[in-house]
Amino acid sequence: MKKRQRNKGIFQILLFCSLITFSSCEDNWTDHYSINKNVVSGKTLWETIQSTPNLSKFAQILKKEGYDKILSESQMYTVWAPVDSALVNFNLDSTLLVKEFIGNHISRFSYSAVASTNTNISVLNTKVLIFKSVGANFYFGDAKLLKKNIVSSNGILHTIDKQVQFFSNIWEYLAKDQRLDSIRSYLYSFNKILFDPKNSIAGDVNSQGQTVYLDSVFYNANVLFRKLGYLNNEDSTFKVILPTNSAWISSYNTIKTYFRYSAGSAGSQYSADTLQRRYTLSSLVKDLVFNSRMQTSPSDSLTSTQKDVFYNPQHLFDGSEQVTASNGTIYITDQLKYNSWDSWNKTILVEAEQLAGRDNTFSSVYTRNSTGSAITGISGNKYVEVTPTNPLSNPAIFFSVPNTLSGTPYNIYCVFVPATAAGAGVAAANPCKVNFQLSYLNESGAASSQTFTNNGASYITDNKNLSKVLITSNFIFPYCNYGQKDNITVKLKVVSNVAQNQTALYSRDMLIDCIILEPAH
Repeated sequence: MKKRQRNKGIFQILLFCSLITFSSCEDNWTDHYSINKNVVSGKTLWETIQSTPNLSKFAQILKKEGYDKILSESQMYTVWAPVDSALVNFNLDSTLLVKEFIGNHISRFSYSAVASTNTNISVLNTKVLIFKSVGANFYFGDAKLLKKNIVSSNGILHTIDKQVQFFSNIWEYLAKDQRLDSIRSYLYSFNKILFDPKNSIAGDVNSQGQTVYLDSVFYNANVLFRKLGYLNNEDSTFKVILPTNSAWISSYNTIKTYFRYSAGSAGSQYSADTLQRRYTLSSLVKDLVFNSRMQTSPSDSLTSTQKDVFYNPQHLFDGSEQVTASNGTIYITDQLKYNSWDSWNKTILVEAEQLAGRDNTFSSVYTRNSTGSAITGISGNKYVEVTPTNPLSNPAIFFSVPNTLSGTPYNIYCVFVPATAAGAGVAAANPCKVNFQLSYLNESGAASSQTFTNNGASYITDNKNLSKVLITSNFIFPYCNYGQKDNITVKLKVVSNVAQNQTALYSRDMLIDCIILEPAH
């Protein structure tokens, strides 16, 4: 008791001094506090609220949730208390009582109503509300202060004319709209609620030596926040597209056809159905969130939190219902309108110089740098030179192609580099003459291969310019290869096809930039 009284006394002295110092800048002491004779009180905030007329309903709500004890402790708070007339129809049985009401009217630390006030206040539920003066009046959020600067030993009380309007953030809104059951179930399934001792209010120590907390604070360590964005963060501003249950089901059924796994390729840890569901769901939500901090030209394009760019983005929101949240805007839609090739069905690029998944026969492979070359457009400014190990052999090189999907038609290309890319002093060599062989899993799930020629003949490259050779168009893989880093079942073989009597016309050296699989649309 003596310690609490000593803390109260110190606070009163400090508060008294700070108010004198401030009032010397704004107005004199007498004028500033003439509306409230009891400037410094020995009462706690809880005692002050109990003894203040027209706050009986508010006091009842606080006591029901244990805030009579919290507001009796030495920690500093500011309380914005709605008068009884503003709480006539208040539902005391609300499960969101503390989160949405009490947490919306109390903040840590002391905030006085003084001239030219205009500040953002973080209240206990982490919402950010504006506390400002307008002429002779003061407002907290959309509520007007009726009485101000009622000073207690552990903070300041203001009375207000109505409840401060509560806006759910995007994460909270998901729990309230039944049309969003499907996406909510998926996103919430990753919730991991952890105790936050740093921001909790400690009370006494029990008989086992454990701290009993008067106000326990928890936080959500959901792993999807790091991927999609912290949708529960009040400090960010998002645009988020939320599909209704019907849109979710429709999109899921469409996307899942692109993630068809064979039993053999799924591995021992997960079944083919489990992998299909996992990647279908992650693809479905991949590009629904846009953080305002990531946008450079929002009228022309939007970049999702997964860094995919959508041009002329207004069509994404057409026909949607707009809902204002405390940390952005929600667009509820019955149809997801992005194109698959802008999101989860993108072009696959395999750089030839990448060692992983590459093999070769009858050849040596060297990585070359094209920086400063007259030949422009080489991907990453690097390519490989494949040369035969002896003058009588045709070299071959194999590339593993990851992340192919099962339901999309691909146009498959191999990009060749001319010999002149090696420097201005290098003469143009003869063109290459090549064939291709694509290996994959057939409909039965067995390894299969298909050879591609140019209408029965070999493909001839350009010996002076980059050659983007179309190997095949609209090719559909029966099974997907997505996410199978250790079991890539799609491979492309590039093989020189120069006969002994053709070496004067064609070069067996192959200079390859990359392999490209473009979704046909």
